[in-house]
Amino acid sequence: MTKPEKKRGVRIPYVRDARGDRYDRSAIDVQPHPPYAKPLTCWECGIDVHVRHGNADDPDSTSSHYVKNPGKQHGPRCAYDLERRGKELVEASASTVVRKAGQWRLLCPPLERPGTRGAGKNVPGPRSGQSPSGGGQAKTSKEAGQAIASARRIVRLLEAFGQDPDAVAEFAATAPGGRRNIAWPEFCRGRADAHQLAQDLIDGTTAPIPHAVWGPVSTAAAVDGKAGRSYVVKYVARHPVLVGGRRLPLQVTLRSPNADWIGATTRSGQFLGYGYWTLFPRPEEVEGRIELQLWIKEPWQVARWDTDGTTQSFPAPPARHVPARSPADTQEEPATPQAGPGAGVADAPPAGPALPPRPVQPDPPTPPVPQSALEATAAPSAQPGPAASCERHRSKPHTHRDGPGAPTERAAQDATAAEATEPPTVPPMPVVPPKPAQPPQPSSPPPPVRRRSRWPGWLGRRTGRR
Repeated sequence: MTKPEKKRGVRIPYVRDARGDRYDRSAIDVQPHPPYAKPLTCWECGIDVHVRHGNADDPDSTSSHYVKNPGKQHGPRCAYDLERRGKELVEASASTVVRKAGQWRLLCPPLERPGTRGAGKNVPGPRSGQSPSGGGQAKTSKEAGQAIASARRIVRLLEAFGQDPDAVAEFAATAPGGRRNIAWPEFCRGRADAHQLAQDLIDGTTAPIPHAVWGPVSTAAAVDGKAGRSYVVKYVARHPVLVGGRRLPLQVTLRSPNADWIGATTRSGQFLGYGYWTLFPRPEEVEGRIELQLWIKEPWQVARWDTDGTTQSFPAPPARHVPARSPADTQEEPATPQAGPGAGVADAPPAGPALPPRPVQPDPPTPPVPQSALEATAAPSAQPGPAASCERHRSKPHTHRDGPGAPTERAAQDATAAEATEPPTVPPMPVVPPKPAQPPQPSSPPPPVRRRSRWPGWLGRRTGRR
Protein backbone atom coordinates (compact mmCIF):
# COMPACT_ATOMS: atom_id res chain seq x y z
CA MET A 1 0.00 0.00 0.00
CA THR A 2 1.42 3.34 -1.05
CA LYS A 3 1.90 6.08 1.45
CA PRO A 4 -0.76 8.79 1.04
CA GLU A 5 0.52 12.14 -0.12
CA LYS A 6 0.78 14.69 2.66
CA LYS A 7 -0.53 18.19 2.26
CA ARG A 8 1.87 20.50 4.08
CA GLY A 9 0.50 23.81 2.84
CA VAL A 10 2.41 26.66 1.30
CA ARG A 11 5.82 27.50 2.59
CA ILE A 12 6.50 30.83 4.23
CA PRO A 13 9.45 32.51 2.53
CA TYR A 14 10.54 34.94 5.30
CA VAL A 15 10.34 34.88 9.10
CA ARG A 16 11.25 37.17 12.00
CA ASP A 17 13.21 35.76 14.92
CA ALA A 18 13.13 36.80 18.57
CA ARG A 19 15.58 39.64 17.92
CA GLY A 20 13.46 41.05 15.06
CA ASP A 21 15.87 39.98 12.32
CA ARG A 22 14.65 38.70 8.96
CA TYR A 23 15.69 35.27 7.58
CA ASP A 24 14.86 33.24 4.51
CA ARG A 25 14.92 29.45 4.05
CA SER A 26 18.67 29.33 3.47
CA ALA A 27 19.28 30.02 7.20
CA ILE A 28 17.71 26.72 8.27
CA ASP A 29 20.57 24.46 7.19
CA VAL A 30 23.45 26.67 8.33
CA GLN A 31 26.03 24.66 10.26
CA PRO A 32 26.84 24.14 13.09
CA HIS A 33 23.56 25.85 14.07
CA PRO A 34 21.14 28.36 12.45
CA PRO A 35 21.81 32.06 13.12
CA TYR A 36 18.23 32.93 14.17
CA ALA A 37 16.88 32.92 17.70
CA LYS A 38 13.55 31.22 18.42
CA PRO A 39 10.61 31.71 18.58
CA LEU A 40 9.95 32.46 14.90
CA THR A 41 6.95 34.34 13.48
CA CYS A 42 5.63 35.16 10.02
CA TRP A 43 7.36 38.23 8.60
CA GLU A 44 4.09 39.71 7.30
CA CYS A 45 1.38 38.99 9.89
CA GLY A 46 3.32 37.72 12.96
CA ILE A 47 1.66 34.30 13.51
CA ASP A 48 3.80 31.55 15.03
CA VAL A 49 5.72 29.34 12.61
CA HIS A 50 8.13 26.44 12.92
CA VAL A 51 10.87 24.82 10.86
CA ARG A 52 10.40 21.70 8.75
CA HIS A 53 13.68 20.13 7.73
CA GLY A 54 14.15 18.47 4.39
CA ASN A 55 13.79 14.73 4.10
CA ALA A 56 14.73 12.86 0.96
CA ASP A 57 12.31 10.06 1.85
CA ASP A 58 9.35 12.44 2.05
CA PRO A 59 8.20 13.56 -1.42
CA ASP A 60 6.34 16.50 0.10
CA SER A 61 9.38 17.88 1.93
CA THR A 62 12.44 17.88 -0.28
CA SER A 63 13.98 21.02 1.22
CA SER A 64 13.88 22.78 4.54
CA HIS A 65 11.24 25.53 4.90
CA TYR A 66 8.97 27.42 7.33
CA VAL A 67 5.30 26.58 7.88
CA LYS A 68 2.65 28.00 10.18
CA ASN A 69 1.83 26.18 13.40
CA PRO A 70 -1.21 23.91 13.40
CA GLY A 71 -4.48 25.73 14.00
CA LYS A 72 -3.05 29.14 13.14
CA GLN A 73 -4.35 31.36 10.38
CA HIS A 74 -2.65 34.19 8.59
CA GLY A 75 -3.69 37.75 9.22
CA PRO A 76 -6.48 39.34 7.13
CA ARG A 77 -4.03 41.15 4.77
CA CYS A 78 -1.04 38.83 4.95
CA ALA A 79 0.78 38.47 1.63
CA TYR A 80 1.55 34.81 2.44
CA ASP A 81 -2.10 33.74 2.71
CA LEU A 82 -2.29 31.93 -0.63
CA GLU A 83 -5.92 30.81 -0.30
CA ARG A 84 -7.18 34.34 0.27
CA ARG A 85 -5.02 35.80 -2.48
CA GLY A 86 -6.14 33.10 -4.93
CA LYS A 87 -9.79 33.95 -4.34
CA GLU A 88 -9.11 37.65 -4.82
CA LEU A 89 -7.29 36.82 -8.06
CA VAL A 90 -10.30 34.97 -9.48
CA GLU A 91 -12.68 37.80 -8.52
CA ALA A 92 -10.55 40.46 -10.22
CA SER A 93 -9.74 38.43 -13.35
CA ALA A 94 -13.05 38.90 -15.24
CA SER A 95 -13.23 35.11 -15.81
CA THR A 96 -9.68 34.88 -17.18
CA VAL A 97 -8.55 32.83 -14.12
CA VAL A 98 -10.49 29.78 -12.96
CA ARG A 99 -10.05 27.30 -10.12
CA LYS A 100 -9.93 23.77 -11.52
CA ALA A 101 -8.46 20.46 -10.28
CA GLY A 102 -6.83 22.18 -7.30
CA GLN A 103 -5.05 24.79 -9.46
CA TRP A 104 -5.58 28.38 -10.47
CA ARG A 105 -5.45 28.36 -14.28
CA LEU A 106 -4.97 31.33 -16.55
CA LEU A 107 -6.97 31.19 -19.80
CA CYS A 108 -4.53 32.45 -22.43
CA PRO A 109 -5.99 34.77 -25.07
CA PRO A 110 -5.77 33.79 -28.77
CA LEU A 111 -3.05 35.43 -30.80
CA GLU A 112 -2.11 35.21 -34.46
CA ARG A 113 1.13 33.41 -35.02
CA PRO A 114 3.78 35.18 -37.15
CA GLY A 115 3.74 33.99 -40.74
CA THR A 116 0.06 32.95 -40.74
CA ARG A 117 -3.16 34.71 -41.66
CA GLY A 118 -5.17 33.45 -38.72
CA ALA A 119 -4.68 32.01 -35.28
CA GLY A 120 -6.81 29.01 -36.14
CA LYS A 121 -4.10 27.44 -38.34
CA ASN A 122 -1.83 26.52 -35.46
CA VAL A 123 -3.74 27.40 -32.31
CA PRO A 124 -7.33 26.25 -31.83
CA GLY A 125 -9.96 28.79 -30.84
CA PRO A 126 -11.38 32.01 -32.28
CA ARG A 127 -9.32 34.10 -34.63
CA SER A 128 -7.30 37.02 -33.32
CA GLY A 129 -9.44 40.16 -33.16
CA GLN A 130 -12.74 38.25 -32.68
CA SER A 131 -14.51 36.79 -29.68
CA PRO A 132 -16.53 33.54 -29.63
CA SER A 133 -19.73 35.56 -29.14
CA GLY A 134 -18.97 37.83 -32.10
CA GLY A 135 -18.33 40.87 -29.95
CA GLY A 136 -15.67 42.25 -32.33
CA GLN A 137 -12.23 43.74 -31.89
CA ALA A 138 -12.97 45.99 -28.90
CA LYS A 139 -14.44 43.21 -26.76
CA THR A 140 -11.66 40.77 -27.62
CA SER A 141 -8.93 43.29 -26.87
CA LYS A 142 -10.53 44.06 -23.52
CA GLU A 143 -10.71 40.38 -22.56
CA ALA A 144 -7.14 39.78 -23.74
CA GLY A 145 -5.97 42.76 -21.70
CA GLN A 146 -7.68 41.30 -18.63
CA ALA A 147 -5.84 38.01 -19.15
CA ILE A 148 -2.44 39.74 -19.34
CA ALA A 149 -3.31 41.75 -16.22
CA SER A 150 -4.11 38.45 -14.46
CA ALA A 151 -0.74 37.05 -15.57
CA ARG A 152 0.92 40.09 -14.03
CA ARG A 153 -0.93 39.50 -10.73
CA ILE A 154 0.19 35.87 -10.67
CA VAL A 155 3.81 36.88 -11.26
CA ARG A 156 3.68 39.38 -8.41
CA LEU A 157 2.02 36.84 -6.12
CA LEU A 158 4.69 34.25 -6.78
CA GLU A 159 7.41 36.86 -6.29
CA ALA A 160 6.00 37.52 -2.83
CA PHE A 161 6.53 33.81 -2.10
CA GLY A 162 10.07 33.94 -3.47
CA GLN A 163 9.10 31.65 -6.41
CA ASP A 164 8.70 28.80 -3.96
CA PRO A 165 8.11 25.54 -5.89
CA ASP A 166 5.09 24.66 -3.76
CA ALA A 167 3.47 28.02 -4.51
CA VAL A 168 4.36 27.85 -8.22
CA ALA A 169 2.80 24.38 -8.49
CA GLU A 170 -0.56 25.88 -7.53
CA PHE A 171 -0.79 27.72 -10.88
CA ALA A 172 -1.03 26.69 -14.53
CA ALA A 173 -1.99 28.10 -17.92
CA THR A 174 -4.47 26.90 -20.51
CA ALA A 175 -3.47 27.27 -24.14
CA PRO A 176 -5.79 29.24 -26.46
CA GLY A 177 -8.80 27.10 -27.22
CA GLY A 178 -8.75 25.25 -23.87
CA ARG A 179 -7.28 21.98 -25.19
CA ARG A 180 -4.00 21.88 -23.30
CA ASN A 181 -2.83 22.81 -19.83
CA ILE A 182 0.73 23.96 -19.28
CA ALA A 183 2.61 24.10 -16.02
CA TRP A 184 3.26 27.67 -15.00
CA PRO A 185 7.09 27.43 -15.21
CA GLU A 186 6.77 26.19 -18.81
CA PHE A 187 4.41 29.00 -19.80
CA CYS A 188 5.85 32.00 -17.96
CA ARG A 189 9.59 32.70 -17.71
CA GLY A 190 11.47 35.24 -15.64
CA ARG A 191 15.00 36.54 -15.55
CA ALA A 192 16.22 33.38 -13.81
CA ASP A 193 14.83 30.97 -16.42
CA ALA A 194 14.30 32.97 -19.64
CA HIS A 195 17.36 31.22 -21.05
CA GLN A 196 15.43 27.92 -20.99
CA LEU A 197 12.85 29.25 -23.48
CA ALA A 198 15.65 30.57 -25.69
CA GLN A 199 17.46 27.23 -25.51
CA ASP A 200 14.28 25.41 -26.52
CA LEU A 201 13.96 27.71 -29.53
CA ILE A 202 17.59 27.03 -30.47
CA ASP A 203 17.09 23.28 -30.14
CA GLY A 204 13.65 23.35 -31.83
CA THR A 205 11.84 21.73 -28.90
CA THR A 206 9.58 24.57 -27.79
CA ALA A 207 5.81 24.12 -27.82
CA PRO A 208 3.97 26.00 -30.63
CA ILE A 209 2.06 28.22 -28.20
CA PRO A 210 2.46 31.85 -27.07
CA HIS A 211 4.58 32.35 -23.96
CA ALA A 212 4.92 35.04 -21.32
CA VAL A 213 8.32 36.41 -20.35
CA TRP A 214 8.89 39.05 -17.70
CA GLY A 215 11.78 40.83 -16.00
CA PRO A 216 13.26 44.18 -14.99
CA VAL A 217 13.65 47.06 -17.43
CA SER A 218 17.35 47.89 -17.55
CA THR A 219 17.32 49.61 -20.97
CA ALA A 220 14.65 51.69 -22.73
CA ALA A 221 15.60 53.38 -25.96
CA ALA A 222 14.57 54.40 -29.49
CA VAL A 223 16.16 52.68 -32.48
CA ASP A 224 16.24 54.15 -36.00
CA GLY A 225 16.40 51.60 -38.78
CA LYS A 226 15.63 51.19 -42.47
CA ALA A 227 11.93 50.60 -41.77
CA GLY A 228 11.64 53.65 -39.51
CA ARG A 229 11.84 54.22 -35.79
CA SER A 230 11.02 51.53 -33.21
CA TYR A 231 11.28 51.38 -29.41
CA VAL A 232 12.79 48.74 -27.14
CA VAL A 233 12.84 47.74 -23.48
CA LYS A 234 15.16 44.93 -22.46
CA TYR A 235 17.37 43.28 -19.86
CA VAL A 236 20.17 40.71 -19.79
CA ALA A 237 19.14 37.23 -18.68
CA ARG A 238 20.84 35.77 -15.64
CA HIS A 239 22.16 32.71 -17.49
CA PRO A 240 23.70 32.35 -20.99
CA VAL A 241 22.61 30.00 -23.75
CA LEU A 242 24.57 27.38 -25.67
CA VAL A 243 24.86 28.04 -29.43
CA GLY A 244 27.10 25.81 -31.50
CA GLY A 245 29.16 24.81 -28.48
CA ARG A 246 29.62 28.45 -27.37
CA ARG A 247 28.07 30.06 -24.30
CA LEU A 248 26.63 33.42 -25.33
CA PRO A 249 24.89 36.11 -23.28
CA LEU A 250 21.15 36.43 -23.78
CA GLN A 251 19.13 39.65 -24.03
CA VAL A 252 15.37 39.64 -23.51
CA THR A 253 13.81 42.42 -25.60
CA LEU A 254 10.39 43.86 -26.34
CA ARG A 255 10.11 45.88 -29.54
CA SER A 256 7.25 48.02 -30.77
CA PRO A 257 6.59 50.88 -33.21
CA ASN A 258 4.73 52.68 -30.40
CA ALA A 259 6.63 53.81 -27.30
CA ASP A 260 3.51 53.92 -25.13
CA TRP A 261 2.61 50.28 -25.76
CA ILE A 262 5.73 48.99 -24.02
CA GLY A 263 6.36 51.95 -21.72
CA ALA A 264 9.64 52.80 -23.43
CA THR A 265 9.73 56.24 -21.80
CA THR A 266 10.86 54.82 -18.44
CA ARG A 267 13.77 52.58 -17.46
CA SER A 268 12.34 51.52 -14.10
CA GLY A 269 10.00 48.75 -13.03
CA GLN A 270 9.08 45.41 -14.55
CA PHE A 271 7.52 44.31 -17.82
CA LEU A 272 5.71 41.21 -19.07
CA GLY A 273 5.28 40.38 -22.75
CA TYR A 274 2.93 37.76 -24.19
CA GLY A 275 3.27 36.28 -27.66
CA TYR A 276 5.36 34.13 -29.97
CA TRP A 277 8.98 34.86 -29.05
CA THR A 278 11.74 34.54 -31.61
CA LEU A 279 15.54 34.63 -31.76
CA PHE A 280 17.62 37.35 -33.38
CA PRO A 281 19.80 36.74 -35.20
CA ARG A 282 19.22 33.19 -36.25
CA PRO A 283 21.40 30.66 -34.39
CA GLU A 284 23.45 29.92 -37.51
CA GLU A 285 24.21 33.64 -37.97
CA VAL A 286 24.94 34.61 -34.39
CA GLU A 287 28.34 36.14 -33.59
CA GLY A 288 28.73 37.68 -30.14
CA ARG A 289 25.27 37.72 -28.57
CA ILE A 290 21.75 36.48 -29.15
CA GLU A 291 18.42 38.11 -28.43
CA LEU A 292 15.12 36.63 -27.32
CA GLN A 293 12.72 39.19 -28.74
CA LEU A 294 9.01 39.83 -29.18
CA TRP A 295 7.50 42.34 -31.59
CA ILE A 296 4.39 43.86 -30.03
CA LYS A 297 1.50 44.08 -32.49
CA GLU A 298 -1.28 44.88 -29.99
CA PRO A 299 -1.05 47.13 -26.93
CA TRP A 300 -2.67 44.54 -24.65
CA GLN A 301 0.30 42.16 -25.10
CA VAL A 302 2.38 44.09 -22.52
CA ALA A 303 1.98 44.80 -18.81
CA ARG A 304 4.18 47.23 -16.81
CA TRP A 305 4.32 47.73 -13.05
CA ASP A 306 6.45 49.13 -10.22
CA THR A 307 7.63 52.09 -12.32
CA ASP A 308 8.93 55.10 -10.41
CA GLY A 309 7.09 57.60 -12.59
CA THR A 310 10.15 59.16 -14.22
CA THR A 311 10.07 59.45 -18.00
CA GLN A 312 12.56 60.19 -20.73
CA SER A 313 11.91 62.00 -23.99
CA PHE A 314 13.28 60.87 -27.32
CA PRO A 315 14.45 63.26 -30.05
CA ALA A 316 12.40 63.57 -33.20
CA PRO A 317 13.08 60.84 -35.75
CA PRO A 318 15.48 61.87 -38.52
CA ALA A 319 13.95 62.98 -41.81
CA ARG A 320 13.92 60.27 -44.42
CA HIS A 321 16.38 61.00 -47.26
CA VAL A 322 14.79 61.30 -50.70
CA PRO A 323 17.33 60.18 -53.33
CA ALA A 324 18.16 62.73 -56.03
CA ARG A 325 17.23 62.02 -59.62
CA SER A 326 20.05 60.49 -61.58
CA PRO A 327 21.28 61.99 -64.88
CA ALA A 328 20.06 58.88 -66.67
CA ASP A 329 16.48 59.56 -65.51
CA THR A 330 16.76 63.16 -66.69
CA GLN A 331 17.98 62.19 -70.15
CA GLU A 332 15.08 59.85 -70.69
CA GLU A 333 12.56 62.68 -70.44
CA PRO A 334 11.35 64.20 -73.73
CA ALA A 335 12.67 67.59 -74.74
CA THR A 336 10.46 70.54 -73.81
CA PRO A 337 10.39 73.91 -75.65
CA GLN A 338 12.64 76.42 -73.97
CA ALA A 339 10.96 78.95 -71.71
CA GLY A 340 10.91 82.62 -72.71
CA PRO A 341 13.00 85.33 -71.12
CA GLY A 342 10.29 86.13 -68.55
CA ALA A 343 9.99 82.57 -67.16
CA GLY A 344 11.19 81.92 -63.61
CA VAL A 345 13.83 79.43 -62.59
CA ALA A 346 11.31 77.15 -60.88
CA ASP A 347 9.14 77.08 -64.04
CA ALA A 348 12.01 76.24 -66.37
CA PRO A 349 11.63 72.70 -67.81
CA PRO A 350 14.54 70.28 -67.55
CA ALA A 351 17.04 70.57 -70.36
CA GLY A 352 16.83 67.83 -72.97
CA PRO A 353 19.56 66.46 -75.21
CA ALA A 354 21.31 69.13 -77.31
CA LEU A 355 20.34 69.23 -81.01
CA PRO A 356 23.00 69.65 -83.73
CA PRO A 357 23.22 73.26 -84.92
CA ARG A 358 21.60 74.07 -88.24
CA PRO A 359 23.73 75.67 -90.99
CA VAL A 360 23.36 79.44 -91.07
CA GLN A 361 22.96 81.10 -94.43
CA PRO A 362 25.14 84.25 -94.80
CA ASP A 363 23.35 87.53 -95.34
CA PRO A 364 23.53 89.04 -98.86
CA PRO A 365 26.15 91.77 -99.28
CA THR A 366 25.01 95.28 -98.65
CA PRO A 367 25.05 97.50 -101.82
CA PRO A 368 27.37 100.53 -101.64
CA VAL A 369 25.82 103.84 -100.83
CA PRO A 370 26.45 106.70 -103.36
CA GLN A 371 28.78 109.44 -102.21
CA SER A 372 26.27 112.11 -103.14
CA ALA A 373 23.71 110.66 -100.75
CA LEU A 374 26.25 110.61 -97.97
CA GLU A 375 27.21 114.26 -98.51
CA ALA A 376 23.62 115.36 -98.73
CA THR A 377 22.41 113.64 -95.61
CA ALA A 378 25.43 113.75 -93.30
CA ALA A 379 25.19 116.06 -90.25
CA PRO A 380 27.16 116.46 -86.98
CA SER A 381 24.18 115.48 -84.83
CA ALA A 382 23.18 112.40 -86.86
CA GLN A 383 22.21 109.34 -84.77
CA PRO A 384 21.74 105.70 -85.84
CA GLY A 385 18.22 105.01 -86.93
CA PRO A 386 15.93 102.10 -86.10
CA ALA A 387 17.85 99.82 -88.43
CA ALA A 388 20.76 99.58 -85.93
CA SER A 389 18.49 98.36 -83.05
CA CYS A 390 17.15 95.47 -85.11
CA GLU A 391 20.52 93.74 -85.17
CA ARG A 392 19.49 91.07 -82.57
CA HIS A 393 16.76 89.72 -84.88
CA ARG A 394 19.31 88.72 -87.54
CA SER A 395 17.03 90.11 -90.19
CA LYS A 396 17.87 91.56 -93.58
CA PRO A 397 19.13 95.20 -93.46
CA HIS A 398 16.50 97.82 -94.14
CA THR A 399 16.58 99.83 -97.35
CA HIS A 400 18.42 103.11 -96.84
CA ARG A 401 16.46 106.29 -97.18
CA ASP A 402 17.50 109.90 -97.45
CA GLY A 403 17.02 112.32 -94.65
CA PRO A 404 18.24 112.80 -91.13
CA GLY A 405 19.13 109.64 -89.22
CA ALA A 406 20.14 107.51 -92.25
CA PRO A 407 23.21 105.29 -91.64
CA THR A 408 26.48 106.23 -93.22
CA GLU A 409 28.75 103.95 -95.23
CA ARG A 410 31.02 103.39 -92.22
CA ALA A 411 28.09 102.39 -90.00
CA ALA A 412 26.88 99.94 -92.61
CA GLN A 413 30.35 98.38 -92.89
CA ASP A 414 30.63 98.06 -89.07
CA ALA A 415 27.27 96.32 -88.88
CA THR A 416 28.23 93.90 -91.65
CA ALA A 417 31.56 93.09 -89.97
CA ALA A 418 29.86 92.49 -86.59
CA GLU A 419 27.42 90.03 -88.16
CA ALA A 420 30.24 88.19 -89.92
CA THR A 421 32.30 87.72 -86.70
CA GLU A 422 29.46 86.34 -84.56
CA PRO A 423 29.42 82.55 -84.14
CA PRO A 424 26.54 80.66 -85.73
CA THR A 425 23.67 80.02 -83.37
CA VAL A 426 20.65 77.77 -83.35
CA PRO A 427 17.71 79.47 -85.07
CA PRO A 428 15.04 80.68 -82.66
CA MET A 429 11.94 78.66 -81.92
CA PRO A 430 8.88 79.72 -83.86
CA VAL A 431 6.94 80.66 -80.73
CA VAL A 432 9.30 82.86 -78.69
CA PRO A 433 12.68 84.10 -79.98
CA PRO A 434 15.63 83.17 -77.78
CA LYS A 435 17.24 85.73 -75.56
CA PRO A 436 20.53 86.99 -77.08
CA ALA A 437 23.72 86.05 -75.29
CA GLN A 438 24.78 89.74 -75.16
CA PRO A 439 22.59 92.82 -75.43
CA PRO A 440 22.92 94.71 -78.73
CA GLN A 441 25.35 97.63 -78.68
CA PRO A 442 24.45 100.82 -80.61
CA SER A 443 26.82 101.87 -83.38
CA SER A 444 29.03 104.86 -82.73
CA PRO A 445 27.90 108.09 -84.45
CA PRO A 446 29.67 108.74 -87.75
CA PRO A 447 32.32 111.47 -87.83
CA PRO A 448 31.14 114.79 -89.22
CA VAL A 449 31.99 115.60 -92.85
CA ARG A 450 33.81 118.89 -93.14
CA ARG A 451 32.41 121.04 -95.89
CA ARG A 452 34.49 123.61 -97.74
CA SER A 453 33.59 127.16 -96.91
CA ARG A 454 32.42 129.43 -99.75
CA TRP A 455 33.57 132.64 -98.09
CA PRO A 456 37.22 132.67 -99.32
CA GLY A 457 36.18 132.38 -102.97
CA TRP A 458 33.46 134.94 -102.70
CA LEU A 459 35.77 137.40 -100.97
CA GLY A 460 38.41 136.87 -103.70
CA ARG A 461 35.95 137.56 -106.46
CA ARG A 462 34.80 140.75 -104.74
CA THR A 463 38.37 141.92 -104.35
CA GLY A 464 39.10 141.35 -108.05
CA ARG A 465 36.08 143.36 -109.10
CA ARG A 466 37.23 146.30 -107.10
